[in-house]
This record gives sequence, structure tokens and C-alpha cells, in this order.
Amino acid sequence: MIDRIRSLFGKERKFSVESYLKKLSIDRQDLIREISDVDLDSPVNAYLTLAILLKEKGEYYRSLKILERLKKEKLSDDERKLVVLNLALVYKSAGFIDRAEEALKEGIELYPGESFFYYELAQLRKASGKLQDAVELLEKAVSLKEDFRDDLIHTKLYLANSYIDSGRTDKAFRVIRKLELPFPVPLYYYVLSKLFYSVGEKEKGYGSALKGIKLSPKKGAPFIEVVEKFDNLTEEKLVQLVEESELSPPAVDRAVRFWIKRGETERAITLLERFWESGKFDPELFEAYVRILWESGKRKKVAEEIISLLTRLKERRKIYKCESCGFRTNTFDWICPKCRAWETLEIECEI
Repeated sequence: MIDRIRSLFGKERKFSVESYLKKLSIDRQDLIREISDVDLDSPVNAYLTLAILLKEKGEYYRSLKILERLKKEKLSDDERKLVVLNLALVYKSAGFIDRAEEALKEGIELYPGESFFYYELAQLRKASGKLQDAVELLEKAVSLKEDFRDDLIHTKLYLANSYIDSGRTDKAFRVIRKLELPFPVPLYYYVLSKLFYSVGEKEKGYGSALKGIKLSPKKGAPFIEVVEKFDNLTEEKLVQLVEESELSPPAVDRAVRFWIKRGETERAITLLERFWESGKFDPELFEAYVRILWESGKRKKVAEEIISLLTRLKERRKIYKCESCGFRTNTFDWICPKCRAWETLEIECEI
């Protein structure tokens, strides 16, 4: 981190150093309202930055000492807001959960219109299993800042799931019924599937699980586990699941393991070959495919498949997308070529 800061001042600056240090000074600072630009001449901001650097290094004691001392100084509203927020975050990272809660409650009392304090306190409540409290805090955070709505939706779904596990399906239904989803969420269909199965609605339970698998094909394992737990996953049902999920990797894997256990190796090989021919790829399924071929004595076929795989991997290109501005590129860099934001390029897809 220090080397990176040094390199910033050693190059022609095509971006705002003030903005960079402001981002460094507090996690998720972009969600804090009405904080003025960082004054580089302010010793408070210098100490704040040092405290966060120490936190990132794991030196929590030294970081806390700086922040606790800063808190006693005469600070502007913006400075005190940053100090209290960072103090809570360092307490949390250091494992002092009670102190983190006290700092966040103090922040709420001082700045009742600041969503971030409610959000962070909700995360602590969620981590301790107090999901109802977390939902209430997140609802307050969302009323102040829409950015937290996605987290609120997922937390409500976790709450509904906990109600199902404890047999309180009536409460789970109430939570689900009041949900307003701006876009499809796989977790929603997972919880809905469990809920329908729990009240004896097998067809609706299976239908919801299937929607979840189609929405997130590579992460279909939890949905298959729900079907297997609540339904009779016969061979016929398994074949149906593979076909209706459009060869979802977890569904194919489940069928392959089913047939291998029954000694129907050729049937497993045929399904895997269909999977490759469809243009899909999954490393675990490929490993299983090669192992089955090898154990079946088809050594030449193993060599051919590995050579084919290496050729495909060589031709595959990665597309990166900037999380900050949405810019797309097929080459990776630590800084976005368009908006100059650091470490925002993430793999969007592979072609």
C-alpha cells in the first residue's frame, strides 16, 4: 500500500489524489452523504489515513490508539463522523464487537440521518444471528440511502429461511409476501422452494427450485439439495431435472454420480459428452469425465480430450469490466483506463 502511494506521486497525476485519499480513509465512504473533499493539509485526515493503513496491516491496537485520541480533539462534524465510523470499523475488525456496537450507536445518536451507521450495526446484528434486528436497521438505512436495498432483500430472505428451519412457516410467508424484488434473486427461489416443500406443495417447491437453477445454473447445488431432501429424487426425477435445468452443471454432476454408483458408466459418459457438445464447460465435471474414461480403459480418448481442452483454453479470451464506470476491456490492469479508478477491473465473462 505504501509503495502504491509513493508511485502515485512519482507519476503524472491524471486523477484526483484527494479523491484517492478520501476513498482510502474509510471503507464504503462513497455511501457517506455530504462529506466535503479531504483537505490534505489537515492533520486529522493524515492521522485517519494512518489509522486505516495500520488497520489494513492488522495493527489494530495502534490504529485504535490514534482514533481514540483523535476523538478527544476538537473536530468538525465531518471529521468526527469519519473518526466515529472508522473507530467502529476497527473495533469490529479487532473483534471488539461490544465496543463496535457502542461506537455505532453513538454515531446514530450524533448523526441520525446517516445511513452508514445503521447499515454497519445491522451487519453486526446479522453476524450474531439477530436477523429481525438487522432487518429493522437496514430498513432505516434504506429509507436514508437506496444503496442498501439489495442487502435488505437478502437479509429478509435469510430471516424467512430461519423461520422455515424453526417450523414457523406462517412468519416466513409474511416476509416473502411483503418482498418487493426489483430483479430476480436466486436466494428468493431457494427460500420459496423450501417454503412450498415445507407446507406440502411439492409441485410448487420443485418449480421454484427449477427457476432458481435456471437463474443461476452454476450454483444449482443448493436447489438440488432441497429437492433431494423434500422430494423423492428417483432416476426419472433426476433425468427430468437434468433436462429441465438445461444441463445445469450441478444437475449433471448429480446424475453422473448416480449412474456411476449404479455401475452405468456408459450412461454417465454419454451425458458428459452431451454437456461438452452444448458448449458448456465445468472443471470438476471435466475431471470426472477424464477419470471415468481412464478407468474404462479409454486412454487414447483421455489424451484427445486433454489436448482439445488445452486448445480451447488457449483460444479463450477474458473480458474485464470496471465496477466503477462500466468500461470493458480484454486486458487486465490495476487501474481502469477510462475512469482511472484503482483495482476496479473484474472478470465479467470469458469467450
